[in-house]
Amino acid sequence: MLSQAAAPEVIDLGLYHAWLPPSVFLDFAIGEAAERVEDRELAGHEYLVAYRRFGARDVLASPTPLATGEIARRQRELADVVALAGLFGAALSVVLSLLVGRNLSRPIEALSGAAAAVGAGDLSVRLPGGRRDEFGRVYRSFNRMVRSLRQARSALVRETRRTEAIVSEAGTGVLALDAQGRVQLINPRAGQILGAEVPVGARIPEDRPLPAAVAATVREFQASGARERVEERDVEGRMIRLRMRGLEMDGPRGAVLVIEDVTNEITSARVLAWGEMARQVAHEIKNPLTPIKLAVQHVRRAWADGRDDFGTILDRNVEAVLREIDHLGEISRAFARFGAPAEPGAPVDAVDVHRVADEVLALYRGGRDGIDYTLDVPVDAPRVHARAGELKEVLVNVLENARGALDGEGEVSIRAAETGGGQWLHVDVTDSGEGIPAESLPRIFEPQFSTKSSGTGLGLAIVRRLVESWGGEVTVDSVPGEGTTVHLRLRVVDGEGSA
Repeated sequence: MLSQAAAPEVIDLGLYHAWLPPSVFLDFAIGEAAERVEDRELAGHEYLVAYRRFGARDVLASPTPLATGEIARRQRELADVVALAGLFGAALSVVLSLLVGRNLSRPIEALSGAAAAVGAGDLSVRLPGGRRDEFGRVYRSFNRMVRSLRQARSALVRETRRTEAIVSEAGTGVLALDAQGRVQLINPRAGQILGAEVPVGARIPEDRPLPAAVAATVREFQASGARERVEERDVEGRMIRLRMRGLEMDGPRGAVLVIEDVTNEITSARVLAWGEMARQVAHEIKNPLTPIKLAVQHVRRAWADGRDDFGTILDRNVEAVLREIDHLGEISRAFARFGAPAEPGAPVDAVDVHRVADEVLALYRGGRDGIDYTLDVPVDAPRVHARAGELKEVLVNVLENARGALDGEGEVSIRAAETGGGQWLHVDVTDSGEGIPAESLPRIFEPQFSTKSSGTGLGLAIVRRLVESWGGEVTVDSVPGEGTTVHLRLRVVDGEGSA
């Protein structure tokens, strides 16, 4: 503050110093305005001076060099430019990010779409492998993979078509079924044998006896868990052979079924078997006739010669003749038993397997032949469909074969256990003999007569026919040098099996 009469003095304005003549303030003081701003030249520099009146005589003056305002303005302009540049850079970064992201996402989207197409089975997809970035290498690798898949599928299709052609032209019926029994593959011959058209995806129809028997057999096989099985079914006069093999899967398994109509084959085999049997019967009958003839001739000569020991010669030769006649009777009975077993439709009884097996073994244990006989059949084993006398004959025939294989020393056991959820009783007769050669095993049920005087060779053939007449099955397993097991699979009487 300066009064009107004050002399000029230096005002300290911080960064700026200026000589302010009193006339400056006097001019403002004389005026009427309370405030005023004007340009003035002070000490050779231009200032912007702001005045404000306080009271009647006091005046405040604030000079500001014009250069300071320019600097401030330029600072503001520079700040504005920097802010604008920052905003522009941020916007440019966003735009560039979008562009880069778009450029990265497009190849990935293309790769994802191509992979989805390949997964759906479209192997004609091809990605542009001419790119020179990292995606170019990925695309080229993807194209090579698709090309390999295309080649593999073409080879698989060729093999599938060839297999289908072979299966369709096969003389046997072939069916592939899933775990639910639905047909996945069937050739024309299978449809002809079944007498029904079975579309893929459908189940085997059960409106007729033959398809119903086949469907029931397949269901039983899949439920049993067996790896493979061969069965023959006589349905309406036709003999059908079923070969089943399980398809291993993670869950419930399917099955492959080969079905053959072997009626003519079995008929021809039976004709040949009966011819072979007739030849062997003639041979077997001839064997006893020779010693009978020699014995009669010996007696005749002794009588003609008037031998003193004629009585002894007569007794000895008559005994030999009677023995050979008994042998002829045995051959005749065996032949008749094989030719006319119990009819399949004849009634069967509920037979106690434990009682019959115990009676049979009691006879053998009393013989003291050096063989150890073991019975392991539960007393409460369920009764089975059979005939007691025929079951005894079956066990005797099997035990005779086992005793012959042991040659006076070894072990024979009869065991039984329920299978198939209590629907079947498995009776196994096992011996520790020399076993049966693998090449002979498939022929053991064929009717062949032995050249030995102690047997006819019809034992197992009779066993098979009797067991099948009850609705059961018989199979044989043998390991040379370890022994043989005859498996009898007998149907349990309803209500006798385990719950």
